[in-house]
Amino acid sequence: MIRKILGIAPTKEKNGTGYIPSPVGRMLGVDKVSGFKSTDFGGKKYAGEKKVLVLCTEQRYFKMTNGKLFSTGNNVQETMVPLMHLVNAGFKFEVVTPTGKPAILEDWSIPQKDKAVLHFMRTNKPMFDKPKSLKKLFENHELIADSNYIAVFLPGGHGSMVGLPADENVGKLIRWVEATNRYLVTVCHGPAAMIATAVNDDKPHPYNGYKMVAFPDKYDKQSPSMGYLPGQLPWFQCEALEKEGIEIINDKITGATHIDRKLISGDSPKACDELGRIAVNALFKEVLDK
Repeated sequence: MIRKILGIAPTKEKNGTGYIPSPVGRMLGVDKVSGFKSTDFGGKKYAGEKKVLVLCTEQRYFKMTNGKLFSTGNNVQETMVPLMHLVNAGFKFEVVTPTGKPAILEDWSIPQKDKAVLHFMRTNKPMFDKPKSLKKLFENHELIADSNYIAVFLPGGHGSMVGLPADENVGKLIRWVEATNRYLVTVCHGPAAMIATAVNDDKPHPYNGYKMVAFPDKYDKQSPSMGYLPGQLPWFQCEALEKEGIEIINDKITGATHIDRKLISGDSPKACDELGRIAVNALFKEVLDK
């Protein structure tokens, strides 16, 4: 009762299934207006057929160690803002989930006062409602060396920690990106999907020896105290990534971004605007500056 009065008790969903963050958790963790700043990239614009493949989760609920279900998915700001920059720069994108089921977005993470994000989300909603199937992309041999996919984007949100890290095809996707010298762009909890390379595979992680930024585990461990999470996570992404030989170089949330070869990462929603700009400029070097 005291936690509820203080606004730090997780809020039960209307359907009674899971929990969303507490009022305090949403106040501290969800921006009403994103950091998106429009730019014309110096007049540059891509007009070709190269596309970015966006891997989203199709799982809504994440079971905590106490048995409570966290209602999650992909964070809206972390998904839309980098894509807004890519689209403004002329790049197309396609959404994919492991089996083609609808991509799940965290409804409660929508920056409600950000008209640009709201418009972009509404305009592109059909792509998230009816995504491609990653399984079929491999079965149909669409992920090959001369594919039009120039990069893969792993958006954030705790939903990235559910399903994706245990999916064999996600592991194949991550290895394909590195093996074919493509860009991998990821933010916040998106890197959790990179753990999938360990599924039925004892080879070294393709990004072993790389450095990146991500959402620090210590904040996830503190989150239940303010009701952002309804309990402790069953595992932590940075610990898992470091076991694979990937060095996480940040321990705070500052909006940091980092580039290591063709791995581009951001630490949180605060990083999304800069992440989008960096991704665009990197892709421009691939298609315009050669």
